[in-house]
Amino acid sequence: MARVTEQPRPDGQRSGPLRAPMPADLSAGVWHVVPGAGHARFSVRDKLVAIVHGSLPLRSGRAVLGPGGALVEAVLELDVASVDTGNPRRDRDLAKPGLLDTAAHPRVVVTAGPAAAGPEGWELSATLSARGGSCPLALRARLLDGGSGGAVVGVTGRLDRRGLGMKVPTLVIGRYLDLDVELLLTEAPRP
Repeated sequence: MARVTEQPRPDGQRSGPLRAPMPADLSAGVWHVVPGAGHARFSVRDKLVAIVHGSLPLRSGRAVLGPGGALVEAVLELDVASVDTGNPRRDRDLAKPGLLDTAAHPRVVVTAGPAAAGPEGWELSATLSARGGSCPLALRARLLDGGSGGAVVGVTGRLDRRGLGMKVPTLVIGRYLDLDVELLLTEAPRP
């Protein structure tokens, strides 16, 4: 069932219920990620007590949608060489070969699909490729806003970094990274 919200009017009166955007509202076709218009953030436990927050710039991406908002495939590329945790020393440490190995592997690629669209979005089986390896990743994506050739999609998930073979004890850096991504997608022109 679609979520329903009320939109206030400038005169203070209520305009009545509006249906929240749903994946089925999106046109079938190719949608491209706008690199500078979104974010890819993560958080991870650090040394048993603190939570470190960071971000990776979005380089590129696209999603191919079928009828009814079904996801045929999606690819997102992130610039891991520009990781930013707000601490330059930590960022340099993360770039080293035992961790992200950004000199040899400057990007992270996430591939997903196919997935049927539900009323709340998509449940995605994805693969994250980084530092020369790959690991499975379960993601939840939902349409936050959409219409007239553009859409904002929020994606969340939890990455088990052990699948990437990082050589650091979980006492130093937590095993799981919580992911929060927001993407602005634009519909590709049709021929």
